[in-house]
Amino acid sequence: MPIKIKMKAGIKVKIVILDAETLTLNDDIDFSVFQQFGEVTVYPFTKDEQIVERIHDADVVLCNKSLMTGEKLCRAQELKYIGLFATGYNNIDLEYTRSHGITVCNAGSYSTEAVAQHVFALILHNYNTVGKYNKFVKEGGWIKTDKFSPFMEMREIYQKTIGIIGYGSIGRKVGEVAKAFGMNVLATSRHKQAGESNGILFMPPDKLLSASDIVSVHCPLNEDSQKMCDRNFFRKMKKDALFINTSRGGVVNEKDLVWALNHDIIGAAALDVIEKEPMERDSILLNAKNLVITPHAAWAPLETRTRLIKIVAENLKKWVAGTPINVIE
Repeated sequence: MPIKIKMKAGIKVKIVILDAETLTLNDDIDFSVFQQFGEVTVYPFTKDEQIVERIHDADVVLCNKSLMTGEKLCRAQELKYIGLFATGYNNIDLEYTRSHGITVCNAGSYSTEAVAQHVFALILHNYNTVGKYNKFVKEGGWIKTDKFSPFMEMREIYQKTIGIIGYGSIGRKVGEVAKAFGMNVLATSRHKQAGESNGILFMPPDKLLSASDIVSVHCPLNEDSQKMCDRNFFRKMKKDALFINTSRGGVVNEKDLVWALNHDIIGAAALDVIEKEPMERDSILLNAKNLVITPHAAWAPLETRTRLIKIVAENLKKWVAGTPINVIE
């Protein structure tokens, strides 16, 4: 059953939150901050076929991943505002919202630090093999050996080259952290010409791929980036390179990634996002070697989610005041 939060006197905006449980762990997020704007109905989760019923008389919809198609939105005649608990907005039919005067605002940059942190967790997992060491020790390997340090293959990231595809706020933060580790940083961006800037060397994608020990993708999902990481992409990488994607699953051709891993075209890969989420039972990714997958969790530290709620509330406050911010044009 949904939770009802009573509106304050004099405020008549009807607000519906469709997928609260995608943002909470053991109820560690408080949604009552939105009651200052009107009557709030909080649904833990909304199935696709329930969306129309739940938004039909809403003035404001707040959601994370719920699919807002024109077919659904046309049934919500009172809808004036969609607030996203996310940076990405590919779940919103922007053609419909633009043509019907519905304001859409996202929460840009809320997860910058968390995602950059996760990128390096994936890098260090690969380079330092902490998981393998822990498994070895817990299974009694260190007890059974005569070696003082029964080490496995490890590598330093110092002076390794990381190639960053997409140089927005997260890409820049990854570059900053990489510099702190003493890495060489290459980047490609639609908004930067080839050349050096603040110690970052910008170059075309093809050159970046062939020169990088680690390739980390941080671009939005759009027509240009859809499945751009394909066989041709992976063939241009070093044979021992690590590929990382924490952006959107749709930028990767998963069949081609599995092929590249299983045929030793690249050394390893780490994904926090995949094309179909949650993962399907017969996902081909489960058949790939040297692949680490986390379940779209890079954005999810408590501090990050708390920051997200504050940003979404501030977005709504500004819209109510007639001065909207973070609007998706």
